[in-house]
Amino acid sequence: MNIGTITYRDYETKNIGLNWNFNESELLRIMLNNKDFVRFEIFDRNNNLLLTTHHPHVEQKVIYIKVAKIEKEKKITGITSDAFRTPSTIRRIKVRWNVNGRRFRTKKGALEYVYWENRRATLKIESFVDRR
Repeated sequence: MNIGTITYRDYETKNIGLNWNFNESELLRIMLNNKDFVRFEIFDRNNNLLLTTHHPHVEQKVIYIKVAKIEKEKKITGITSDAFRTPSTIRRIKVRWNVNGRRFRTKKGALEYVYWENRRATLKIESFVDRR
């Protein structure tokens, strides 16, 4: 059975058995939402590294995964002022959605890309889970 290790800041580690009880969606939620999360790694029985989210300069045959997270970018393109109007200023805002270096105009397209990238990452993790 493979062992997964979640590393948090301040050198806190948590070992997880990758067996039938393993939940990928809970791991994905930790990776995306926990601010103290540093990396996730999977080791085999001989303590060889198989999968990681950390990209060191070591040249090993390891599968690297990157979890996609959506970020909103606002840019003010112009401001119109009119004293006889309520509200007196109107701001025109250009919104872009950034996901791992890619930019999207609509949130729907960005969310779809995030879903498929995270699905691909969970399928790579799933290949190391023992479901017997």
